Formats: sequence, structure tokens, C-alpha cells
Amino acid sequence: MVRLERYGRDITGVLLIALGLLTLMVLVGWTSGSFISPYGDWLRRWLGIASFPLAILTALIGVSLLRSNPAENRRFPLGRILALEGLIFTGMAFLALLGGVSVERAEAGLDGGVIGWGLAYLITQFLPLPWSSLVLVLLGIWFLSSATGFHRWVGRRIQAWIESLPVEQLPEPPLRPTDRSQSNPDIPREEGVPVPVVAYRREENLPPLSLLANEESNGLDEERILAIARQIEKTLAEFGVPSRVVGYRKGPTVTQFAVEPGYVEKPAADGKMIRQKVRVAQISALSRDLALALAAERLRIEAPVPGHSYVGVEVPNSSTTLVRLRPILESPEFLKLQSPLAIALGRDVSGQPVVADLARMPHLLVAGTTGSGKSVCLASIITCLVMNNSPATLRLVVLDPKMVELARFSGLPHLLGKVETEIERMLAVLRWTLVEMEQRYRLFEASAARDLTAYNRKAERRGMMPLPRIVVLIDELADLMMSAPDQTEHSLVRLAQMARATGIHLVIATQRPSTDVVTGLIKANFPARVAFSVASSIDSRVILDVNGAESLLGRGDMLFLNPEAGTPLRAQGVLLQDQEIERVIAFWQERLTDQVEQTAPWEDLVNQDDDGDDLIEKAIELVRRTQRASASLLQRRLRIGFPRAARLLDELEERGIVGPAQGGGKDREVLIDPLDDDPAEDDD
Repeated sequence: MVRLERYGRDITGVLLIALGLLTLMVLVGWTSGSFISPYGDWLRRWLGIASFPLAILTALIGVSLLRSNPAENRRFPLGRILALEGLIFTGMAFLALLGGVSVERAEAGLDGGVIGWGLAYLITQFLPLPWSSLVLVLLGIWFLSSATGFHRWVGRRIQAWIESLPVEQLPEPPLRPTDRSQSNPDIPREEGVPVPVVAYRREENLPPLSLLANEESNGLDEERILAIARQIEKTLAEFGVPSRVVGYRKGPTVTQFAVEPGYVEKPAADGKMIRQKVRVAQISALSRDLALALAAERLRIEAPVPGHSYVGVEVPNSSTTLVRLRPILESPEFLKLQSPLAIALGRDVSGQPVVADLARMPHLLVAGTTGSGKSVCLASIITCLVMNNSPATLRLVVLDPKMVELARFSGLPHLLGKVETEIERMLAVLRWTLVEMEQRYRLFEASAARDLTAYNRKAERRGMMPLPRIVVLIDELADLMMSAPDQTEHSLVRLAQMARATGIHLVIATQRPSTDVVTGLIKANFPARVAFSVASSIDSRVILDVNGAESLLGRGDMLFLNPEAGTPLRAQGVLLQDQEIERVIAFWQERLTDQVEQTAPWEDLVNQDDDGDDLIEKAIELVRRTQRASASLLQRRLRIGFPRAARLLDELEERGIVGPAQGGGKDREVLIDPLDDDPAEDDD
């Protein structure tokens, strides 16, 4: 697709350059033709002198198309295009005024042509000279400033000058943006001190950031924010809770209003009136009344905001902002991490980037209902990782029981094997990951290295190949837990406990945050968690141990629990388009064209599962010894998944070892005698 778009732009650019140059030569009188001469005469008659810059502009557009990169996806603002058109028409009218508003000169292709004469004639009917000329000059200056962005440059210089003044000289507004130092707990800030930009240059072998789309800004205006603040104060006062909105933080999806509790007077025992501070619980209890007064879909109250002396009332914005990946990758917060496993999650309620280091987490649990944004979050994490790592330093293992969400990453050189979609193969992948972890620990022991970084440093000095980091991503944990709960939980818990030092990290997602899926052992070993919108507060407590996720808006609205922060941070997740992912995959495929496709390293384990002769003998021995036959028994004793255990029971039934299924969860009847030398064991 990129090559076809490249050819289309090249052909269009050549045609525009040819048209512009031929038109300019006809207007000067250097050439003529049966097609180009009438076209040049027509332009000269209607546009006058403006036909010359139009021909030059046509050729310049063609040159721009030839030099542009289709992967950059440039967009020209509509306002600047309209301002440029207004500048052209204003110049034509001004030229017609200088020529005396003569229709004869306009018909001869002089001044501003017929169009310029018409505009000048219309203006002189309302404004006589010289006022009409003055109006056209002012309009031309305004259009020129809008088309070039000069007024924005002047505005930034004035704002920078104002900000450089001492704070005492600036009047304090009644409602202002609150301090954003708590927007990212990983990056401490001081009031008025900007975050230093870390000097960072991307390696040439990494994908350029131009493959990703830029962010589109949008949001509430100042008047709407003031109206909501007044409504919050009025509603709380009506319920006997005096308070004051002292600031706000405007984010992509919600705006957090800083509500400072007031004081109420109550009679004391001696009859005197005493002042008491309004309790935080009184404001939290009025969340539904505030949502009704503000006509908000959902409203969340953060009581109190960590590190501040106010309560945060988060109100959904009437118009949301799309959060793109590229601006976050370019932000100082992301560059300051300087980690190969740095990931961009989104923007918080103050619009600041929310970034994290997967190596420090060291594993991540993502949960939420269907359609809340889990798969989009996993796709953004994968894209962020492959944008900053080559296949030599990072390998991905992707398990997608849904079969559609992450399958679009097939063909990415970073993948080990392919995107696995079958339950039995996924269980084999988890067993291979355990084997790989144990093998790396043996290598570390032989090299006297404590972790992957130390081992790779020693390996490079000895001329050996360094080991890549491995990130295992599971899009739906519930399918694995329902098919083989014991084996899945054992593998995940062991990896979560021990795999950090070996450079193996887990990112798992589930749409069913119940205790039988997110068990206590799994939850204890995944301190970093992301909660999207859930159905109830019970699900929110299962994920985060606190309420709040049930009040999220969905479509990427999340609560991120960083183990280093301790309190959930609300953010709007990154949105990636399919075209961006395709461009990143195409970049790596074109860069690594000589890479030979290798088989998955866990194929041997899958083949061992397919070879059932040894397994069926173990099942027969187990059934004879215990005189019990059930799928759960085979799962626990043989450490296999439910589908494999069910197939073993069917094979045992065909051989006449066990009877047919009895229903109601009862064990099958064992048709063979127990072993004489080994009495039956009680499984319990």
C-alpha cells in the first residue's frame, strides 16, 4: 500500500509541475498550444496578474508531492488553506482598485482580472475610496498572518515574556489550573520549574516516529469550565456542604475540579457555635447528586487527591481528545525513562503523559469489560516496544485466544513463532517459557551474573551473542483458566515470581475479573495493574483493591495502579489506527528482508503433547491405582489441560477401561481391577 501511494503521489506531482511550468510559459509568451493557450488566456482574463503566482503555486505543490513521504501522513489545516485563498482574492481586489476598477482592463487580463474587478466593484458600493483600500490592506495583513502562523508566533513570544515576569506582578485568577506535579508519580516536579528535555537521538535502525499519527487537540473552553465549577459549588451548598472550587485539571476525556471543603457552624455543649471542617465523606456521598446536576454520564470523586488538600471531582468532557502514541514517545517524560521496555499508556486528567517501565513493574495485569479498550492497550504496548527495540534485543510471545485482536501482528520479525490461538499450543508456550527461564538461570550461574543486563555485558566482552528480552502477552486469560486452571496458574505464578531477573516479562489481559480467573496467587504477583471500565465495584476491588473502575467511561478510560505510587491514576489510553500498525510492521519487514523464518521453539513440546502413547499409559495406571476416573483427576495428576484430559477419557472408554459419562459431575465407573501390589489411593 505504501508503494502504491508513493507511485500515485509521484505521478500527480510530475503532472502538476508540468502544468504549472507550461502555464507560466504561456503567460509570459514563450510557448503556445491548442490546449494550454486557451487555458492560459482563460486564467489571465479571470485572475489577471494573480494567474502568475497561481501557476508557480501549482508547480510548487507538485514539487512538494515528489519530496513528501506517504508514511508521514501530513495534514494541512483547513484554516490556513482558507486564509491563503482569502489572501489571493484580497490581492486581486486591491489590484483592481489600483487600476481604477476598469472593466476594460479586467477583460484584457490586467490588474485582478474579472474576479478582482467584481470584488472591487462590490466593495466600492459600500465603502468609498480610500476606506475600501484601507479595509483591503487590513484584510490582506490578517489573511497573511493566519496563513503563515505569524500571529501564533507573536502570541507565544508575548506569553513567554509574561511568564518571565515576577509572580507578584501577575493577578491571580479566581479559577486556575491546579498543580500538575502529581500527574506522573515517577517524575517529581517543582512548582514553576519545567521538566528538562533529555537529549535523545533515535538509532537509525529503529522505525521513524513519522510512521505514527500526530495528536488532534480538542477540549472544553474556559467558559464551560467556569459554568461547571459554579454548578458544583451551588449543588454542594444546596445539600449543606459549603465548598469552593479552587482549580481544575483538563484532560483528554475528563476535567478534574479541585474542590476545597469549607466550614460549617455547629452548636457546642455550652451553647456556643463552633466551626467544623466539612468531612470528605460528605462530598463523596453526593456523587450521584452531582452527576444529576451536571447531567454527566458518569462522575468519579477522588477523595482526597494524593498530595493535595482538596477533593477531585472528575466530570466527563463534552468533546474528547484523541490520545496518539507519537506525541507521548516524543515527550520529556518518556525520554527521561531511558529504558528499552518503556511503555506509553496515555494521558492523565491534566493532559500529562502517563508512562511506565515494564522492567520495573515487572509484570502487568490488564482487566475490563468487553469493548473497554484492553486489546487496544495491548496493541499500543506492542507497538511502543517494537518502535524502540530491534528483534535482536526484544522478542515477543503473543497468545490470542480471541483469534482476531492481535493476529494482525503476524509477520512482525520480533515474534517468536506465530501468534498462537489454540489452547493446547498456548499451554506448551507457557511450559517452554518456564524451560527458557530455568536455562537462563543456569547461564547466569555459570557466568556469575545476577541478571540479564550483567550477563549481556559480560557476553559482549567475550564476543558472545547477548540474550534478548522476552515479553509474553496474553489477550484473554479467562480461556486458559477455564481450560487448564492448575497448569495455567502454576506457570504464570512461577514466571511472575522468578522471571524478572532473566528478562522475561508478562502482560496478561482478561475481560472477566473474577476471583476464579484473577486468583489470589496471580494477583499477588502482578502489583502493576490497569483497570478499564467494569460492571460493578466488586470487579473493581478484585483488580485494584479499591472502588472506582465502575465509574469509568469506557473506550480507553483507565485506572493505572503503579506499584511505586500506591494509588490508582486515571488516564485516557492511547488510540492506534490499523494504518499505523501496518506501517510499523512493513518497516521491519522491509528492513529485515533476509531474515529466515524459523519454527517456534516450543514445537517440540507441542509434539510431545500430540504423542499420546506414553500419556495414555500413565492415565491407565492412574485409573487402576485410584479406581477413579474424571477429567479433573487427570488434569491435576498428569498436569494437562481440560481438552486433553477429556480426550484421554474418551480413549479410555473406547478401550473398555472406564464406563460412559454419568452426568451431574460424577466420576466414571472404572471397569478394570486395581493393582494388587499398590492399594488404591484417596485423591483427597
